[in-house]
Amino acid sequence: MRGYASVAFSPHNKNHLAALGCAPDYLLSVWDWRNERLLLKCKAYGQDVFSIRWGQFPGMLTSVGVGHIRFWKMATTFTGLKLQGALGKFGASELSDISGFVELPDGKVVSGTEYGKLLVWEGVFVKVELMRAKEGTSAQEAATNLAGSPHAGAIDVILSDKENGLVISGGDDGFLRWWPIDEIDSAEADYDNGILEYGIRMRKEVRIPPSSEQHIYPAHIQHVAICPDGETWLVQDSRNGMVWLYDIASTNCNMVFSCHSKQVTGTVVSSSYSGLMMSCGMDGTVRAFNVSQAWDNELLLPKSIE
Repeated sequence: MRGYASVAFSPHNKNHLAALGCAPDYLLSVWDWRNERLLLKCKAYGQDVFSIRWGQFPGMLTSVGVGHIRFWKMATTFTGLKLQGALGKFGASELSDISGFVELPDGKVVSGTEYGKLLVWEGVFVKVELMRAKEGTSAQEAATNLAGSPHAGAIDVILSDKENGLVISGGDDGFLRWWPIDEIDSAEADYDNGILEYGIRMRKEVRIPPSSEQHIYPAHIQHVAICPDGETWLVQDSRNGMVWLYDIASTNCNMVFSCHSKQVTGTVVSSSYSGLMMSCGMDGTVRAFNVSQAWDNELLLPKSIE
């Protein structure tokens, strides 16, 4: 195994840690980390895996990756404790890689897709494909009055705001969008007519970063970390190579960190100037850093090389 794609501490047993391995084995393992003891292991999938999370019920886990979602449980059998996995079935829905997902209070799972739809999973099946309803419609009218997909492009981040009853999604189009859990929970596909799409009303949206002349490209939102107070969000933007600080109360969005947005292809340390390091990358920029300083160490703005 060359590395781990994701690890997660159990909210039910403080000694348990789930780890999702990378190629070539793609192993899902559960550890008693305090005693450095491997409890369970099982092959998670045959292709790249992205994330593992514990469910809200003890012994339940969900893993996602290339073209799949898998639902796991730690089950007691005649031969002892085992990991049992059930692969999600897309059915009539278009197959997709899955990065972001969240579990609803009743156990259903909402996942993102590469093509901008939100899928609701009940058991191992897609219950419904969520779409964005037209503005100004009621909850009943929203079901069939569709404005389009929730996002234009891949949805890599899905969060849950249980206090306000909302699901938050973010992705390749640079938008964070808020959706009501009650409408998601009541969404039903029209199986008789073969229609899986169901419209829900968007409560709020925020573009990261806000439109301006300085920041032309919308963020590709790949990760969001929320501070304990719930008011400050750190948003990872892989398109622009930045981390944004978004304040919920003031709606201000400021850059707190800037780096290359793609692979770093070269670095060099200057022998003439102490602490000077230069880097270049596939994003077409050359950057200079003063590595002798612990803060504010970028010396010049990145310059694009045509």
